Amino acid sequence: MSPLSPPAPDPAGFTTVGATPTATATAAVDGERTARHVLWLGFPSYGHIRATLGMVEELVRRGHRVTYVVADRLAGHLADTGARVVPYTSVFPESVSGTETATTMLLAFLRESFAPLEAALAAAAADPPHVVVHDALASDTAAALSRRHGVPTVRTYAGFGTSAQVPLNGTEADPAHAPADPDDPRLRDLAGQLTARVEAAGVAELFADGLASGDGAAVNISFVVRDFQIQGETFGDEYLFAGPCPRAADFTGPWSPPPGGSPLLLVSLGTSANRRPGFFRACAETFAGTPWHVVMTLGGGVDPSDLGPLPPNVEAHSWLPHLAVLEHATAFVCQGGTGSLMEAFHQGVPVVVVPQQQDQHAIAQRVVDLGVGRSIHPGALDSTLLLTVVDALAADHEVRRRVAELSHSVRTAPGAAAVADRLEAVMAAGVGP
Repeated sequence: MSPLSPPAPDPAGFTTVGATPTATATAAVDGERTARHVLWLGFPSYGHIRATLGMVEELVRRGHRVTYVVADRLAGHLADTGARVVPYTSVFPESVSGTETATTMLLAFLRESFAPLEAALAAAAADPPHVVVHDALASDTAAALSRRHGVPTVRTYAGFGTSAQVPLNGTEADPAHAPADPDDPRLRDLAGQLTARVEAAGVAELFADGLASGDGAAVNISFVVRDFQIQGETFGDEYLFAGPCPRAADFTGPWSPPPGGSPLLLVSLGTSANRRPGFFRACAETFAGTPWHVVMTLGGGVDPSDLGPLPPNVEAHSWLPHLAVLEHATAFVCQGGTGSLMEAFHQGVPVVVVPQQQDQHAIAQRVVDLGVGRSIHPGALDSTLLLTVVDALAADHEVRRRVAELSHSVRTAPGAAAVADRLEAVMAAGVGP
């Protein structure tokens, strides 16, 4: 890998999306406050990016400047937030098959943790930040910025928060899969490449003690509610379980429920493990001729035309706003992404989780433990079982009672305003490494 030199700091490298506040803005809608600069590093997953948009909007509304460093393929999702967008070329796979090894995934995460390095350094040099916010899955570039500018970091979790009691994604390594091999020659090669990269970027001294993942954060923000978090009662005030921060636009879209009042079932595999045309065809066949009206969102992994002719009671879309569909749904079959689940519980809809990735098995178990849905292992999935489980879920009054309780927690979660309050407190304190 050739050493990469950092680009010269150039404010013209920013792409302004929506209304951008000026550097001297001090007035916010709800009073006077000192305008500060938040540098936000997103992870290249639609679900991770989307979960942050409401928080970014709230910060901008209060008069702060937000610079969002984001994979170029996802930059368009920052439209109308008011953030300044700094795109970079992501090296992380857009989708996963579920067959990747632990070593392969570790390599991908390490590469991605440094992928925005040069772009982020330039953005921070042009406008030094007061805080660096970053996704928990990619910390090294954030730590470099924090160390260079002497400002605190804030870590975000799209899924479960982590602690001494709760490992990342809420699950220990799957014993059915070999752990990452520290002696794999690819890891040694990557270490050499990253060393050359940080040297070329002029920040080698910031990594004198090794990789920076593990630097402490001033605040940790999770997009789930404490009641859904594994061992949520064990987390202290350093964690803010903000829950989902939906935007007004998330509740509207080009869809309306069919006439007739049939029970509605939403089916989705999210956006990162959705290249499963056989799964969607099987769902269409399972519910053909039943009382259910089925809405399938394919998330870009499958084209609706690839599914062939569908039964009259089944419709397929590349994308729909789930909150708008869930308002009318009786049940939701999904992969178990926390974003999808928070939307379902916000609307009071029980779920059937068919996990597609390792971390989703832990999430599925949490759904079962809380009594807010059911789980089907993908290896056991067949038409008879799926229909039986969905029908039983729709008729289960105890599940609906528990979902209603969780829905109250989600709807009354701290949300974007509380996130902005905490970030303002962190920036005012100004304590960096």
